[in-house]
Amino acid sequence: MGFRAMKDEEVAEFLAQPLVAVLAVDDPGWSPHVTPVWFHHLPDENRFQVMTPSSSRKTRLHRTGTGELSLSIQSVEGATARYVNMQGVARFLPLDPDLLNAMVSKYLPEEARAAYLAHPPEDSMFDITPRRITTAVID
Repeated sequence: MGFRAMKDEEVAEFLAQPLVAVLAVDDPGWSPHVTPVWFHHLPDENRFQVMTPSSSRKTRLHRTGTGELSLSIQSVEGATARYVNMQGVARFLPLDPDLLNAMVSKYLPEEARAAYLAHPPEDSMFDITPRRITTAVID
């Protein structure tokens, strides 16, 4: 079994896939609040973005906490596992229409996009600047 870090071009290709990430936000007095999310990576700026409803639990916890989040993206194909783990600081912002369109194009089939765009459940977003990124390929 081998273990190595991903090369930059592998990371970019991996993060462009419509994978579901796991977002973790500190929940004082409990274990972290963990939830699956769609994500968008901006490789030129090395930032991650995640859409969210402004009334969600992750949003409430972020507002009252340190602003730090963790994001884990992983996949398994046969005997090969890949992951990108990121810890960083997030700004909470109104949802950028460009992000909404990018996410819908990335994650939904064409026939489902118009309905989602007509009534998106998200109205806000986290704009995350990584402090640390760990990558691996295990095979």
